[in-house]
Amino acid sequence: MNRYIGVFVVLALAGLSMVCCSPGGGRLFVEHDYSYEGHFKDYKSFNFLECEFIDSTLLCSDIQDAIRHQMEARGYRVSNRSPNLLVSYNIFRSDLRFRGYQQPVIKDWVVREDDDATYKRIDYNLDEGTLMISLIDAETYQVIWKGYASKMMRNPNFKNNYFKGIVRSIFDQYPLMATNNGSSGYGR
Repeated sequence: MNRYIGVFVVLALAGLSMVCCSPGGGRLFVEHDYSYEGHFKDYKSFNFLECEFIDSTLLCSDIQDAIRHQMEARGYRVSNRSPNLLVSYNIFRSDLRFRGYQQPVIKDWVVREDDDATYKRIDYNLDEGTLMISLIDAETYQVIWKGYASKMMRNPNFKNNYFKGIVRSIFDQYPLMATNNGSSGYGR
């Protein structure tokens, strides 16, 4: 298998789909993909790319606060100077066709970094209101992990901290901890 296929094209599914209840009582589909090109043992810090939601700074603030909380809970620190990871997020306001891949569980792959690991393509039809969070290697500008939740806009009663539970559900799919003194850890 060619390990150097562009990360924007080759993302791999890890684990089984997680379905949980959304704040509106509907079903929220949560999943994630990761890249074999990620250097997960080396990441310690992060910062955000600019928010693309021109129509709502409150929306940007709520999502960024929730993501920051989850990253810091995993031991990553915010860095304005040379972060290891860049965080990007987007809400798709219409249905979305998305390609994912089934592959080894991310924390198992990080331990072995098996160059011969395989993957199987899976196509998804995600509903409007999908929140997608991407972790990007700041040195290579390649997406190394994506987590996404679909059907989250089904709740018309957005309140403060609405995204906190949704972002938590997405980051439950990312069990890795930031490196500390050259070692990496795993959560949960």
